Amino acid sequence: MRNTWYPRTVPLRTAYWAVIFAASMTLACVPSADETAAVEPGFQDGEGKGDQFDSQRTYEVLLTEPFCDTCTNADKTYLQANSAIIARVIEMIDAATISVDVAQFTFSVREIEDAMYRAKARGIKVRLAIDSGQNRDGSLARRMATNGVDVRFVKGADIGGNNRFGLLHSKFMIVDGRALLSGSNNWSSTGITINEENTIVVRSVTNDPLIKAFGCHFDAIWASNTGASGECSTDDARFSPSSAGRTLLRDGIRASRTSVDVLMHHLLFDDLIKELAVAAERGVRVRIIMNVEDRHAYTGPSWNRFHAAGGEIRYKQNNADAFQIMHNKLAVVDNKTLLHGSGNWSGSGFFNNYEFYVRYRNQAVVTPFVGLFARLWDWSLSPQALDEGWSAARQHHGANTVYFGNLHAHFEESVEGKSWDDGELKRSDVLGGELFSVLDELAGRPAARYAYEYARDQGKMDFMALSPHVVDDRASDAANHPNISELGFEQLIATSRAVSRESAGRFVAIPAAEWNTNSAGNHINIFGTDVLCKVERDRFDVLYGEFLSERVDNGERPLLQFNHPRTFRRHDEGLLGNWDQIFDVNLLEITRAAERRQKFNDFGLDDYPPMSEVRNSWILGEAVPSREVVSQTLFNLDQATRPYLRLMEVTIGRGTEIAHENAQNPSWVQRGEEMERFTRVQSDWEYYLLHGFRMAPAANHDNHYANWGTGHSSRTAIIAPTLSEQSLLTAIDRRQVYASEDENLAIGFYAGGRVAMGGELSTLSDHVSVKFHFSDPDYDGPFEVRVYRGTVGQESVEEIAHLTGAAEGQWIEQRVSLPTKGTHFIYIDVNETGVERMAWTAPIWVERL
Repeated sequence: MRNTWYPRTVPLRTAYWAVIFAASMTLACVPSADETAAVEPGFQDGEGKGDQFDSQRTYEVLLTEPFCDTCTNADKTYLQANSAIIARVIEMIDAATISVDVAQFTFSVREIEDAMYRAKARGIKVRLAIDSGQNRDGSLARRMATNGVDVRFVKGADIGGNNRFGLLHSKFMIVDGRALLSGSNNWSSTGITINEENTIVVRSVTNDPLIKAFGCHFDAIWASNTGASGECSTDDARFSPSSAGRTLLRDGIRASRTSVDVLMHHLLFDDLIKELAVAAERGVRVRIIMNVEDRHAYTGPSWNRFHAAGGEIRYKQNNADAFQIMHNKLAVVDNKTLLHGSGNWSGSGFFNNYEFYVRYRNQAVVTPFVGLFARLWDWSLSPQALDEGWSAARQHHGANTVYFGNLHAHFEESVEGKSWDDGELKRSDVLGGELFSVLDELAGRPAARYAYEYARDQGKMDFMALSPHVVDDRASDAANHPNISELGFEQLIATSRAVSRESAGRFVAIPAAEWNTNSAGNHINIFGTDVLCKVERDRFDVLYGEFLSERVDNGERPLLQFNHPRTFRRHDEGLLGNWDQIFDVNLLEITRAAERRQKFNDFGLDDYPPMSEVRNSWILGEAVPSREVVSQTLFNLDQATRPYLRLMEVTIGRGTEIAHENAQNPSWVQRGEEMERFTRVQSDWEYYLLHGFRMAPAANHDNHYANWGTGHSSRTAIIAPTLSEQSLLTAIDRRQVYASEDENLAIGFYAGGRVAMGGELSTLSDHVSVKFHFSDPDYDGPFEVRVYRGTVGQESVEEIAHLTGAAEGQWIEQRVSLPTKGTHFIYIDVNETGVERMAWTAPIWVERL
């Protein structure tokens, strides 16, 4: 099941926000939550009972995600013309065969109005319930009523007399009783363009309880029966006016274990502020993003408690003159549960307005919101950043640290004569020197623990992943064929967590697995899952399409690294070798049949069409390899791997050759009488980037000897706020990673003043500004920096700037032109020319619209 997420949004009127804020503040008597009260059964351990319909639903997440931080009228015009939410609403209305029921607070999009007229003209039952504030001259709703659409103007609950009422603030649409569209989006000029908004589309079957509950809610709204709305609530869907929504949110916060991330237009309900504070006091990381215009409204004892507990707040910047706001009302709990709704967390939202609050645990729904929060957290500013006048890039650089380590290493282990991994407890004094055993250094420790502790204490690394080989189990495999068992992987996980815990924030031991074989399509490292991948070797389609998606469905976050790529020949001499692709020759010219059979299969290329349909004819020499076929197949492979693939190794790993402890730069190799730098940056990584893949570069050790961190000078650098397994994996997920030939060369790289390396940026401009910063505590020689730009779909990457004598420790700015519309990527390399050690950053992808 695929989920998509992209649209755009827009504001309303200043008076609207004033009404919401004032009504929330004037609510007199609100039931108080007991901080120690038990959660409802459905929230125990952060899980809930499914309603047995989830497997029959398809989900689509639509986020406005305006590319601009503070948006202009030009931005708004573009976003409205390209609004995915408008397109989806119209498509659903045009496909209706029975009924269209719409509830909205405000509505001004004429394209949707016209679609509703078309539906009515086809005989579809069309009803529009809208807030009573729209019952005024010139409103779209009044016009629709005049034109024969069944429209009702609805008030919320009575607020203590004096003709004061709550709002119809729910925003949803039900089509034919089988499709539901709901979210924060008003159908207004800002709600579908420059606002940060969201809409979730659920398509299901008749009698789906979620859609039936919303139908009940609509009936209560249509009847102006405020008392009936709350009675429509279910375990996962709660409706106001009632206390049900407040309870759903309270129990969701109480069930949190690791994180609560809140995006909220107005957060005014004191009991929930206290719940967030209590969660922070339990050690849960609690982060809130709100609008900068309301910064000084959030004060008082509960907020003081929240801050004292370590709760964090950032503020989204807006263009107030354009009525731009961050309008989401949601929380993501432990990256596994979404608490979603139309209502602010306020007294009016719970007890006066018609609102909905829904809990989703399907990862197709949750994952886009995890990404949404991450983006807005980076773009939004802390109180300190606001006071100091920092950019989001400056804030990010100061809030994160570069950690150096290795994500690909092996150790020696066998049980009952069966090899679990193929490392060797041996070492040498020099390159090519005699190997000697270091078995006595174990001192009774398991080999994995010894490896991790050596990497920490002798290798001086911040992290290391042990990645034992794994494939499916076959009786025909020799006993010395490395293949870790499930028991062995469980032991590796236990050892890694123990070492990390004992290292107390100075080292992280990461458990990983290296799946597949070299001859069957190369190796892939798998991170972020506690389940061992026993997928049949060479079945990359099963790995991507079944194993990894199942891990996501079970709440894990598996991530992939393409290991030691070998796409093209290093030099043109001869056709023999284990590289993957060659063109303009008949493969029969490769004299070894075994080598022919290994062509065009790296990382599963042969598992996807059109390659899967023609590759055998190439192997047999009946046709010559086609670049167009490879390009089309790489597109399909990219789509299959996009949810998981984050890294590609770009330096060579000489882990079966370098056995000493002399910190050798592995990139410098002998060719004839001379030394040359050999990497996979241009021949492999750039090739995949040009075909649309989004991967950060990693440095490859592939340790097979007992010199973890001492044999290679190279490091994979990860930019993260803290040194923990979760924090490092989150940074990898966001591609905030680079490859370095040096142990501690620190680099910061940003675009547009807010997007870090590994990130994405869109612009209407024909250029973008990038800034970079680098430092090395034990190098005081000269630096060179090169800036590169590539365009997806083109054939080569261009060097666009070469800076010599670049200053360490200072920010350097470079303007990069974007010559065409489309997706470009920009990265830099930094060379410490005095010692000839280089580093390559993750790209920043820039879409010129």
